[in-house]
Formats: sequence, C-alpha cells, structure tokens
Amino acid sequence: MMDNENEKLKGRDVDEIIFETFEVLEQEREQKLVNLIIEIIVSSTLKEYYEKGN
Repeated sequence: MMDNENEKLKGRDVDEIIFETFEVLEQEREQKLVNLIIEIIVSSTLKEYYEKGN
C-alpha cells in the first residue's frame, strides 16, 4: 500500500512540474508578444517622426 501512495505522490509531483513548466512557457510567450508590440509601436513612431522631419 505504501508503494501506491509513493506513486501517487510522484504522479502529483510530475503534474506540478508540468503545470509549472507550462506556466513559465506561457509567461515567456506573453513577454515575447509584449516585446513585439512595443517594437512595432516604437518603429512606427520613429518612422512617423522621420517622415514629418523631412
């Protein structure tokens, strides 16, 4: 019976690791999206100012 409890604990630990890994990956994807949006806004703004300057 103790082996069964250890297997449940290991299974739960694996599920927790998978969940934490998924959360980290999701946060990284969100950060990349935010960085891309910022890059687009900055690029667009600089282009606009450059065109107005000429």
